[in-house]
Amino acid sequence: MLASPLLLALLPGLVAAATPQLDKFRALAKRNGGLLSLDAASYDELTSSPRDYSVSVVLTALGAQYKCQPCQLLQPEYTLLAKQWSSTKKSSDEEHFFAYLDFQNGPEVFQRLGLQTAPVFQLFMPTEGPRATGKLAAETVDFGRTGFKAESIASHLSAHANLPSLKFARPVDKTKVLKTVASVVVGVLAVWRMWPLFVVVFTRRYIWSAICIFTILFMTSGYMWTQIRRPLYVQAERNGQVSYIAGGYQTQLGAEVHIISAIYGILGFSAYILAYTIPKLTDPVRQRLGVYVWTGVFIVMSGVLMNIFHMKQPGYPFRIF
Repeated sequence: MLASPLLLALLPGLVAAATPQLDKFRALAKRNGGLLSLDAASYDELTSSPRDYSVSVVLTALGAQYKCQPCQLLQPEYTLLAKQWSSTKKSSDEEHFFAYLDFQNGPEVFQRLGLQTAPVFQLFMPTEGPRATGKLAAETVDFGRTGFKAESIASHLSAHANLPSLKFARPVDKTKVLKTVASVVVGVLAVWRMWPLFVVVFTRRYIWSAICIFTILFMTSGYMWTQIRRPLYVQAERNGQVSYIAGGYQTQLGAEVHIISAIYGILGFSAYILAYTIPKLTDPVRQRLGVYVWTGVFIVMSGVLMNIFHMKQPGYPFRIF
C-alpha cells in the first residue's frame, strides 16, 4: 500500500524529466524546418526508450568524398517531407520526428550497426502510448520498394507508422510553370506558322507506325514503371563494378529500359527481315546469306534476352547459351 503513494509522488518528477528532452527535440525540429540533424549522442538520445513518439532516421553519407548518388537524391526529398510535416495539423497522438545522421557526424553508429552502404532508412515506433507496437528496435525500410520520392516515403510512413495526417503535396515550382506556359505559347505559334508542314507530316502512316513501334518497345520494357518510381539509372556493386540490371522482378534500373527495348527492337527487326525482305531477293546466294545472318542475329539476341531473365530470376529455366 505504501508503494502506490510513493509512485504517485515520483510520477510528476518522471514526466518533468522526460518533457525537457522532448521539448528540446521539438524546438530543434522547428528551428531547422522540421528536420533534425543528429550526431552519435543525439541519435542515441532520440531513439532511446521509453518513448511515446515515433522517429524516422536516414543514415546517409552526404560528403562529396563518398560519391553517394542515392544519398544526394534522397536528401532534398526527405527535407521537403519533413518541412511539410512540421506545418501539418495533426493529433496529439501523431508525434513523429524526421531526422538524419550523416556518416561524418556519427561513424561509430554506422560501425555499431554494421552498415557498409548508405542511405539506410530506419523507423522507430513508440514504446508507449496508443501507437506503441512493443518493438524497441528499428524497422529498416527498403528504398527498393519505396523509392526516393517524398510521396512514396510519406505513403509508407502513413501506413506503417500509423500517421494518418501524413500526406505529401509537392510544392508548385513557379519557374517550371512559367517555362511550361512559355513553351506552350511558342509551340502554338510554331504550329500556326508551320501548319501546312504539320499536315503533311502527321498524315503519313509510316510516321505514325514508327511512333507506335517505339512506344510499344519502351512501354514493354518498363519505361512507365521507371517514370513512376524514379529508380537509379545504374548502381555500383560492392566490388566497385557498375550494374545495369537489377536482380529480382520487383525492381529495375533505368538502363534496363534502353537495354530491353533495344533487344526487342532487334528481335522484331530480324523477324521482319526474315519474313518480308529476304523472300523478295532474287539472288539465291544473297537470299541464303541473309537467312543465315538474320537467323543468327535472332538466335543470339534471344539468348541474350533469356540470360537477362536468368539474371533477374536465377530460377528461370530456359537458356540458349
